[in-house]
Amino acid sequence: MNKLSTLCIAICIISCGTKEENTSDTRASMIEVMTTPVYESALSNTDVLYSDYLGDKRPDSVSTGLGIRVRESINMDRVYTFEMEEQDPFLSHITLWTEGIRNDIPVFKNNSRTIKINYNGSFKNVSIKGEFTNWASKELQVEDNRIFYKATVPSGKFQYLFIEGGKEETLTGNEPNVVSNGMGGFNRVLDNSRAAVPAQLSYGEILDQGFTFKTSGVLKNLVVLYENQLIEAVKAEGQNTYTVNLPEKDFSKRISKTQLVRVYASDINGRTNDLLVPVQNRQVVKDATQLARNDFHTQVLYFIMVDRFLDGDTNNTKPVADPEILPKANYMGGDLAGVLEKIKEGYFEELGINTVWLSPITQNPEGAYGLWPEPRTKFSGYHGYWPISNTKIDYRFGDEQLLKEIIEEAHKRDMNVILDYVANHVHEEHPLYKKHPEWATNLYLEDGSLNTERWDDERLTTWFDTFLPTLNLENPEVVEKMTDSALYWVTKYKLDGFRHDATKHVPEAYWRTLTQKVRNNTDRPIYQIGETYGSYDLIRSYVSTGMLDAQFDFNQYDAAVSAFATKDGNYANLTETLQKGLEYYGDHHLMGTISGNQDRARFISYASGDVKFDEDAKKAGWTREVVMSDSTAFDRLGMLQAFNMTMPGVPVIYYGDEYGSIGANDPDNRRMMKFDKLSNREKNLRKLVQELVHLRRNSMSLLYGTTQVMAENNGLLAIKRSYFGEESTVFFNENAISMNIALNDARFREIGTAINAIETDKNIQIKAGNFMILQIKKEDKNAVN
Repeated sequence: MNKLSTLCIAICIISCGTKEENTSDTRASMIEVMTTPVYESALSNTDVLYSDYLGDKRPDSVSTGLGIRVRESINMDRVYTFEMEEQDPFLSHITLWTEGIRNDIPVFKNNSRTIKINYNGSFKNVSIKGEFTNWASKELQVEDNRIFYKATVPSGKFQYLFIEGGKEETLTGNEPNVVSNGMGGFNRVLDNSRAAVPAQLSYGEILDQGFTFKTSGVLKNLVVLYENQLIEAVKAEGQNTYTVNLPEKDFSKRISKTQLVRVYASDINGRTNDLLVPVQNRQVVKDATQLARNDFHTQVLYFIMVDRFLDGDTNNTKPVADPEILPKANYMGGDLAGVLEKIKEGYFEELGINTVWLSPITQNPEGAYGLWPEPRTKFSGYHGYWPISNTKIDYRFGDEQLLKEIIEEAHKRDMNVILDYVANHVHEEHPLYKKHPEWATNLYLEDGSLNTERWDDERLTTWFDTFLPTLNLENPEVVEKMTDSALYWVTKYKLDGFRHDATKHVPEAYWRTLTQKVRNNTDRPIYQIGETYGSYDLIRSYVSTGMLDAQFDFNQYDAAVSAFATKDGNYANLTETLQKGLEYYGDHHLMGTISGNQDRARFISYASGDVKFDEDAKKAGWTREVVMSDSTAFDRLGMLQAFNMTMPGVPVIYYGDEYGSIGANDPDNRRMMKFDKLSNREKNLRKLVQELVHLRRNSMSLLYGTTQVMAENNGLLAIKRSYFGEESTVFFNENAISMNIALNDARFREIGTAINAIETDKNIQIKAGNFMILQIKKEDKNAVN
């Protein structure tokens, strides 16, 4: 079984006195949420929408850092338009001055370049698709008898394939520059890696009303923000150490007692990693118990599919009475009463969860819809994603009082409750659609083709099915109605956030309108996370101060499935994906790192081999009984959970993944939750997940630490997270035999020194197909081995 070890080493930290910054303005920024960086556009001038940051207010003036040139805006009272110098800097900032108060926004220079991809095959009918096309097929260009595609990509490696004669090319894996796609096949790789690695920032010492940080190289630009206001960092003479003294600021009107200090930097090779420091009363937080559930980085989410969780009230258990619906696709009785029961029992507290995510609970239709051909069946709306009301709770789940009690009981236990909300579409029985059919997009396109499941080429208009009209959310009247409906849930109920369905199918105007309404009408932090499959650029385009806090990182999940479930001994794609995510979303992002998803086969069934990577997982869920045939899959799911709990982001447990629920794709991955009669393997996995969650929530290094890949080769992956005096290193062993890690190895010498292992040539052993977490708390004088 996986071994979870914690080593605490006593190393005293000495604080140095430093001169306090001289400032007389104690007024805090008017922007109470973190100003996400503005990324320079690769195609045109870059716009900064004032309302994203200031709501209804407007800046009195705007000033900028180095390298930013203002461009004439269409409407200067609404938007600030700029471009950056072609050369340095890679990093700058913009200041919105309002009532004499500075409000600072970091700006990142675009590091993309255009690379020509040549096609050397023999097909004439050929196209390309890849990460840089959002996996949508794109035509190639022809010039001088050469066939090619021009891809504009930032630094990193990007997968792609050619489509030859209408079919994806089949690669053997022996071709140059290919990588496993994690699904039994291979993709080509476009390599735009950096020529040289920028300097790395690291935490130094905690001081009284400040801290130090270090850099491995010479910095050219530095932006330090204290709750969205630029402050000074003083460089020690002759050293690569900087001191930050926290000025006195009036945060008495702020909702949260925690403030954030962010450190961004760049050198001649580009942007470095960034640092994030939580602060309370001008003192750096060094104990995770000081943090609150509304400090978003502390969240561990648990997704509850309400109908498949627990039947707490049999009186409302009412499957749709239609013989055309097979039991797998009908209501099974789970309800809000069942959720409340488990909250009161302490199930989530024991597991360590501090945020529960409820699937949609709005009223869904009574009838049967859709069709699956074999075995033939229609479907009910048990999942909640077919709303015929946007504000009424489905009677099969419960009522208003039950939801209020769930929220109240969760808050008593220091837990958040977020709600799944559907904005993109309604069911055809929805009164809104019946009254205003013109508020929906067209079911048929101009060429006469059906506009269903056109996820990429018609992503803002496509219907999910012929009975699910997509709303035209580019119509301001529709936006007003739908954002008001969403606002209803966080004003009538003390909910703590939203999971937003089908984010990429909804225009940005909707998200901006909703976010501004939420901030104007609530008195608490509201976490908003979206669902988008696609390219990094598309996913990030919805994550900003004026829109969503995060999205689910499906790209990282796919890489993790490939790394931990396939037994191929290769962590290269996972580390590349991890680092690309940090580059795109920030080293301290709030992206959801998932253990599974309601639209994918269960991870554990891939790991056990009971669902094949090269088969139709949805068909498998209907045509055969998926069982558990290889119990080592429990260890592999444990490795995935360990990875999610130790990496940056917000870990998300798909219900049942704490004990290893099996299944192919929808609806087989939505089996009824089990709470008892678990096998020993299932019990041990749940206990492991519990330990991992508690470790996560009590480790500052895992919540706010830097991320360093120490080793990735020969089936070994070692990643270290560091935060001032605390270091957590997680080792993954993909090999079929145990591995001994010598702590006098140059890669791990720092760890070996910390635990006095160099002289004794001490080794640590990671079992085959398992992991180990080694944690060192240098400031703890009570060493525990």
